[in-house]
This record gives sequence, structure tokens and C-alpha cells, in this order.
Amino acid sequence: MFGKIASFEFWYQLKSPVFWVSAFILAVMAFGSVASPNIQIGAPGNTNINAPFAIVIVQLVMSIFSLFIVPAFVANVVVRDDDTGYGPIIRSTRIKKFDYLFGRFTGAFLASVIAFAAVPLGLLIGVQMPWLDQERLGPVVLSHYVTAFFLYAVPTLFIVSAFLFAIAAVVRSMTMTYIGVIVLFIFSAISGQWLDDLKNERLAALLDPFGSGPVGISTKYWTASDRNTMMPPLDG
Repeated sequence: MFGKIASFEFWYQLKSPVFWVSAFILAVMAFGSVASPNIQIGAPGNTNINAPFAIVIVQLVMSIFSLFIVPAFVANVVVRDDDTGYGPIIRSTRIKKFDYLFGRFTGAFLASVIAFAAVPLGLLIGVQMPWLDQERLGPVVLSHYVTAFFLYAVPTLFIVSAFLFAIAAVVRSMTMTYIGVIVLFIFSAISGQWLDDLKNERLAALLDPFGSGPVGISTKYWTASDRNTMMPPLDG
């Protein structure tokens, strides 16, 4: 039953206009981050536009914008049934709570992951634009985009999705869920302020729900050559 519920929710989300609009917006934002000279997110100084470091940073920054998208996927699945009056009917059947909740979460989370895959796709398309400064471009390595997506973006999406889904499952309110979004923003803001303080940078990194803080600390003393050739480490 778990698989059937997860599959139903997954295909339900993929057919939703929200899915396609979200994927389009993320793709355009990612495309603009590399194709527009007026936008600089992950390539400071002499760092290549498509450097491994830049690819990771852009995807982590885009994961912050996912806060506006993830609730529509994972939080709405529980609230939707109660709003339509279908929730009590489901709970009166033999469907187990685990299958119902985690099946819905799994399907919606996978849909949000596919929508967010528009980010590395937008980055890949962006570096192909002919007007870019060729001296700021390094070799296009597909594994850098894949690694950044699965090792940095997807875990962040999972943490955010699980947090917001848990709130929605307990309180059955989208309003309270968006308050949870504000809480995540607050933790991110506090982390950003404390990262400049050597005494608090470790705590700041732990408070950052999006992973930018730990990546920033681990690459703080990297040279432009390091950023152009190395992926941020996962150890420590």
C-alpha cells in the first residue's frame, strides 16, 4: 500500500501546474545566475562561472528559494485531504498511518526533487550561451552538476521537506506551515550573521538549514584555483 500511495502522489504532483511552474522558475533563475553578467552568486573573483565550487553554491542558494515551493508539494498533501473532507474517510479505512503519511511524503518529496533538477539543467544550458566571457569558463564536467545535486541539494530538500511536512501533519494548517518557513529563514539569517565570528562559526554552521555555512567554512581559505578544480569536502 505504501508504494501505491507514493506512486499516486508522485504522479498527481507531476500533473499539477504548480510542478511545471516551479520547475520553470527554478530553471530560469539558475540560467540567469550564469548567463547574466549582472548576477553573481557562486563565482566570486577569479572563480570560473562553471567551477565546481560555483555549481555547489548556486544549488545551495537556490535551495533557499525552494522554501516557497516545497510547501506546495509536501505540506499540502496532508492539508489537502482535510480541506476536501477526504481525510476522515481515509483514516476510517484499513490504510495504515505509516503507509498514508510516509507514502504521501515520499511521492511529494520525489516530485519536488525532480522539479529542483531544473536548477542543474538551467546551469548547464546557461554555460552554453555564446555571449559569455570564455576566459571565465572552465571545462564542462557533467559529474560536477550531478554530484552537487545529489550530495548538496537533495539532502537540503529532504531536511526542509521533512520539517515542513511534520508541521503540516501535526497541525493540519498551511498557515502554521508557512510559519515554519519563517523559522527556517530566521535560522539561516542567524547563521549568516554568526559566520563572521570565529568563536561562533561552528554553531552558525550547525544552525544553517541550507548548508551554505558549512560549505563556506570548509572553503574559506581556498584559492581561485581550488574553487575552479575541487568540490567542497563532505568530511568534518
